[in-house]
Amino acid sequence: MEQSVSADSVQGLTGELLNGQMALKVSPVLEQLPGQTNISLDQNPAVVYLARLSLGSRRTMQDCLNIVAQWVSSGSQDALSFPWQGLRYQHTQAIRSALLEGKLKAKKASTVNKYLAALRGILKECWRLGLMSAEDFNRAADLECLKETTLPKGRALSHEEIGAILAVCGKDESAIGKRDTAIVAVLYSCGLRRSELVALDLSDYEETTGTVRVRSGKGRKERIVDRKSVV
Repeated sequence: MEQSVSADSVQGLTGELLNGQMALKVSPVLEQLPGQTNISLDQNPAVVYLARLSLGSRRTMQDCLNIVAQWVSSGSQDALSFPWQGLRYQHTQAIRSALLEGKLKAKKASTVNKYLAALRGILKECWRLGLMSAEDFNRAADLECLKETTLPKGRALSHEEIGAILAVCGKDESAIGKRDTAIVAVLYSCGLRRSELVALDLSDYEETTGTVRVRSGKGRKERIVDRKSVV
């Protein structure tokens, strides 16, 4: 039976590796690359990885990578300066253990898996850029997702509650009141995400058919929503 790597022991080891305080036996790449300062932006795995994400995902994944980099380097480096290509299997398993133990601000399974996805993504860019061998990448990226089923936060609003919200918005005859009424109506009738709502243009609404074109869906997928069928 496999045993998980101690997060504390490997964090200390990694910190010593990054600070050059001991002879490197596990990952000599870290000794050769104490940081990413000498690497051009088009060869920086963090920059390349984040650039291929959507704007919303870019901010989320950068936050995850920043937290991981700061934890491993004891606060001395961030996502853009950390030498991700120096990570090996024992390092990534220690990071996963730290996530499971709640040391990296990840308490829910979905949050842990988001961190792991960011880590796999940047390791893959290291391999694609020729900064890491295929063998080292496959081993380091062998991170099992956390399986857990939890109920979503919040609850569904009743028709009466939606009506009460719209009634309050309707009493405001200013432009803000009309805007708020439109926001609530579109969210409720079309079932959109917040990010999808703010990305809508007036031209996305087809008045004759009562449909809305969602151009900024999850995974950059477009779709047509029939608001009448959702009401």
